Amino acid sequence: MRPLSIAAGCALLASCAAALKNPLLPGWNPDPHVLRVDDTYYLAVSSFLTYPGLPIYQSKDLSNWELVSHALDQPDVVPIYGVGTDKGVWAPSLTHINGVFYMTSMAMWGSDPSYRTWPRIFWRSSLDLHTWSDVVWAEPYGIDPHLYRDPVSGKDYLTLMGVQNGYESWFGISQCEVNLDSGKCKGPYRNIWNGTLPMDAKARPEGPKLFRKDGYYYLLVAEGGTGVTHRATIARSKSPEGPWEGAPTNPLIFNGADTNLTIGATGHATFATTPEGRWFATILGRRNVNGWSLGRETFFVPVEWSEDGWPTMNEGEFLLPSQTFDYGPDQVRPPALFEDRFEGPDLGISWYQLRSPYTANYRVGDRGCAGQMTACGNMTDGTGVVLRPNVYTLSDRDSPAAILRKQVSLNMTFSATLLPSHKTLGPSQSVGVSVYSSGEAHIDFGLRGCRNSTGLCVFIDKTVDSPGPGTAPNSTEETLAITSIPADFTLHVRALYDKYALGYSAGSTDAVHWILDFPSDLVPTNFDGIMFALFASGNGLPWPFDGPEVGFSRVKEVYYAEHWTDYQS
Repeated sequence: MRPLSIAAGCALLASCAAALKNPLLPGWNPDPHVLRVDDTYYLAVSSFLTYPGLPIYQSKDLSNWELVSHALDQPDVVPIYGVGTDKGVWAPSLTHINGVFYMTSMAMWGSDPSYRTWPRIFWRSSLDLHTWSDVVWAEPYGIDPHLYRDPVSGKDYLTLMGVQNGYESWFGISQCEVNLDSGKCKGPYRNIWNGTLPMDAKARPEGPKLFRKDGYYYLLVAEGGTGVTHRATIARSKSPEGPWEGAPTNPLIFNGADTNLTIGATGHATFATTPEGRWFATILGRRNVNGWSLGRETFFVPVEWSEDGWPTMNEGEFLLPSQTFDYGPDQVRPPALFEDRFEGPDLGISWYQLRSPYTANYRVGDRGCAGQMTACGNMTDGTGVVLRPNVYTLSDRDSPAAILRKQVSLNMTFSATLLPSHKTLGPSQSVGVSVYSSGEAHIDFGLRGCRNSTGLCVFIDKTVDSPGPGTAPNSTEETLAITSIPADFTLHVRALYDKYALGYSAGSTDAVHWILDFPSDLVPTNFDGIMFALFASGNGLPWPFDGPEVGFSRVKEVYYAEHWTDYQS
């Protein structure tokens, strides 16, 4: 028999006054770490291959969050070049020590044991989360680092998933007292706890978080990998160095016991309190749609403590979409539409590039073409984002001329209007929109020069199943009766839970001509999630020196109500 959800119980009791809903941060926002300082909550998430890196959100009420900054806001600070899918920068933690914020994370440049390309831990500090110190590189390597200052001894501890010895390279929860200025261990580096599951490559403990409550130190970890068996477990000790005693309430959250649940892969928890002293956690999870998901999102879970000092999460029940919590006000859902006309001088904070850009891949704001129509190739002056195409595509392990936004709803429309141009495109020159999960999984469509006729064609390239270097994507094209990009030519993506539809309109009042729909699992998500990309590319060739200037005048996202059941079927 399926358990009665908290939300269902509230429907029977007039005394329930719940409001906050999950997901807390919809869209691809994995590995959340929440921190409260005074009356403000901060939340950091992983960025992997996207730049700027390590997004930081801010909230006053736990329900409504604003993206306010990034801890990696300069390409050369922690450079991510030439690395593949599921690598990059991940698993951040935020700590506040003596009025200073510390953002701790790790950079994964590869995973080839022959070359021992292990992830390296680093941190930066800031007084305001906008101006950052130089990077401090830690001496231990591993993943999921957390800095903690013991309020009793004043010692600083670095806790991580690290190697237990230098030979077999088994990973467990490791720790040392650390120097915050140098990154070097000041005390012994040792393994402190290996969680509750048998140790293997998939179940090793990770994501350690240290905190203190009522005379005990607690060690909160993730176990079971980031898939179906993902969970949160906890141990306690009278010392931050252990020994550690596992909780009788473990696992604290585990939706993997029923794989038909809509919310799955729950884990990687961080505990925090409200100003009133109520405890809660943020975790990552997935909303499954027939086995597919938008990516790992940020979820909220209430935490309660027993008289004997052990926590429970969500009253020991499964986390369900129907639940609401009285920790914050109602979120406005669906949210108001998003529109960006790229008025400059900078790109909006919610746009990203792939890997660390080392060339200028775009220009925002005034296109600067007054009196230069021949050189610029555009019909009109004005605002917009002008892409500076290079030889790279979204499949290459480099930084293409592309900007991306996270898909934040499974019931929405993404529309992007191209800049007009007097010049035509060649068969190797493309400009368009992509439904992007990774270099191996993205569906691109837009305009390019026709391969077998004159003029421009609408193309669709399906890059799936790792086509490999030199392999052309599954491609189709439709000839248009135009030789240059007209005004108000708009590309549309309609997302509707388990499918996407692609289409275009040729004028501001024209109906959308839909040309393809495809199942969402054609772009599977793993560590990464779904993003919408604006791109232009020479597709292996340099963009012609006298080629057209291409880009987009505006982007609009329209969101519709989402309806979720607690179980997939």
